Amino acid sequence: MRHIKPQWIAKGIAFGLVMFFAFTGVTMLLWNNLAATIFGLPTLTFIQTVGLMILGRLLTGGFGPRGWRGRGFGGRMRGRYMRERWQNMSEEERRQFMHRWGKHRCGPMDAPEQETPNPTA
Repeated sequence: MRHIKPQWIAKGIAFGLVMFFAFTGVTMLLWNNLAATIFGLPTLTFIQTVGLMILGRLLTGGFGPRGWRGRGFGGRMRGRYMRERWQNMSEEERRQFMHRWGKHRCGPMDAPEQETPNPTA
């Protein structure tokens, strides 16, 4: 296992803290200058801004390792699996797959187009 130098850990922690305070400060500045002015909302303190950012993060995806519901490792593997599966299908299997997929997603892919009546005729 590779040894990580303590100064790199300290630099990483310092960078994380600087970014946290910077993002929180920018959020507080924007809220107090825009939302309070435009909508008449109350101004926020630093602690209230931290709470607002935590609430926003929880409402938009949580604090999991995949961020805002990113694909993560499982999504890439699933995409690779489906690509290999598609490449190994015959034309008839592909057509059947697209027909089944369309029924459950967006409608049949090979459905005949319906003619619309011409209102001027």
